[in-house]
Amino acid sequence: MNAYIHIPFCASFCTYCDFTSFTGRESRIPEYVSALRSEIESSDLQGPLQTIYFGGGTPSLLNPSQFASILESLRRKAAFAPGVEISTEANPDSVDLEKLEGYRHIGINRLSLGAQAAQDELLSTLGRRHNAEKVFKAVRAARSAGFDNINLDIMLGLPGGGMGRLRETLEKYLPLNPEHVSLYALQVEAGTPLSAEVEKGLAVHGEVEQADQYAWAQGCLSTGGRHQYEVSNFSKRGFECRHNLLVWRGEDYQGFGVSAVGTKGLQRRTHTGDLDDYLTQAREGCFRQEIENLSESTRRYEKVILGLRTREGAPRDLILSAGGDSRALESLIREGWLLEKGESVVPSMKTYFVLHGVLRRLLN
Repeated sequence: MNAYIHIPFCASFCTYCDFTSFTGRESRIPEYVSALRSEIESSDLQGPLQTIYFGGGTPSLLNPSQFASILESLRRKAAFAPGVEISTEANPDSVDLEKLEGYRHIGINRLSLGAQAAQDELLSTLGRRHNAEKVFKAVRAARSAGFDNINLDIMLGLPGGGMGRLRETLEKYLPLNPEHVSLYALQVEAGTPLSAEVEKGLAVHGEVEQADQYAWAQGCLSTGGRHQYEVSNFSKRGFECRHNLLVWRGEDYQGFGVSAVGTKGLQRRTHTGDLDDYLTQAREGCFRQEIENLSESTRRYEKVILGLRTREGAPRDLILSAGGDSRALESLIREGWLLEKGESVVPSMKTYFVLHGVLRRLLN
C-alpha cells in the first residue's frame, strides 16, 4: 500500500497552476495537520506502506514537527516497509538548512524541488517566489542535510523561453547533479491567471516548438546519465520515483487531505476540495469521500493507459482485453510508435510527446 498526503497551502499562486491550493490561510496549517492525523487514524489504511508522498500546494510550508506528527499517525496506523520511500515536494524559497535537516532527521528521504527555470524573468512570469540563486542554495542545503535523492522540476514551452532558454536552464542546473529530473510542458489551463494573460495577447509556444524542445531535452538528459522511464520523468538508475511507478503500475494507494484521490481495489475515493468543509468534517469526526465503483474493465483500461506512459509498457494481452484494436496495435508497431518487449508493448522515444494521439488510435 502507498499513501498520498495533500498539503493545499501556498504562500502565493503561480500563474499556471490549477491544483487545489489556498493562499493567505497558512494560519490554518496546525488545524489541518490535526485533521489529517484524525483522518489517517480513523481510516481503513493497511500497511506496510511502501511509499508516502506529500504533494501540494507547498508541503514545505510545514515545519519538521508537523511532518513528524503526520508520519507518526501513519506509522501507528500502518507499519512502514523496510526502505520506505518518503517524498515531499518543496519550493526553493521555503526551505533552509535547518528545516531540511529536520526533514531528513524524521525520515523524509526524497526531495522534489520546483526549480522550473533558471532565468529570473521567466520565473517572475510564472509567479514563482524564488529566483535561480535560491534553487542553488536549496540544493546545496539539501546535500548538507543528507539528501541523496533530489528531483528538480523543469518546465519547457515557457512564454519568452525558447530552445536557448531551456538549454541554459539545463546547463545551469544539471551540474547540481540531481538524481532525478521531471520535465513538464507548460499547459495553459482555463481559469488561471496565465490563461487570462494569453487571452490578452501573451505569446506561448505551439505544439511543434514544444515538441522540438522536448526532443532536445530527451537527448540532453540521456547524455547526462538519466534514463527516461516515463513521459515526464528522467532519473539515474535506481532513483526512479517509486511512489509514481507503483501508481502507474495500477497498485493501490490511499489519499488523505483536501482534494486527495486514492484507488483501492475497485473503489476510487475523492475528498472534498473545500478546506473549510474538510476541517468541519474533522471536527465532527466523520470524514466523507465521494466513492466511484470501478469495473474490472475500467481498471484494465486505466492500467494500459498508465503503463504505456512508462518504459515498462503494458502486456499485449492486457491491451487487447482492455479494448485495444489489434490491427491498430500492429500498425503502431510497424510505424515505430510502439515497440515489442517480450510479452509487453512499450512506447518508443518519439512516442512520448504524442502519446495521447497514439492511445486514441489504439484504444476503442
